[in-house]
Amino acid sequence: MIEPQRWVAQWRQLHPVKPAHCVAEAINAPARTVEKWFSGEAKPSLDYVGPILNRYGLAFVVGAMANPLPWLDDLAREERKLKLLAERQAIDDMLAEDWRRAQR
Repeated sequence: MIEPQRWVAQWRQLHPVKPAHCVAEAINAPARTVEKWFSGEAKPSLDYVGPILNRYGLAFVVGAMANPLPWLDDLAREERKLKLLAERQAIDDMLAEDWRRAQR
């Protein structure tokens, strides 16, 4: 089962300014619809799960599940790990560039 308020918490972290508006734009949904998700008045329909998955990834979707199947959780963990490794590489590259600049 997906708990939409977990998505809302993640969206608030990803989009600290006007989160409902940012999500609506990202998944091509009406702003009022997304605002209802944020307020708890409504839950995303199945029509929006695909766009949410496509835009935010499997780890995001699984992060809202109370008890994901183990294989699904494994895939989501792998996706998160790859993202973190890419971020670490970007940081390493930035630090290397800073070091090169300091050597000039």
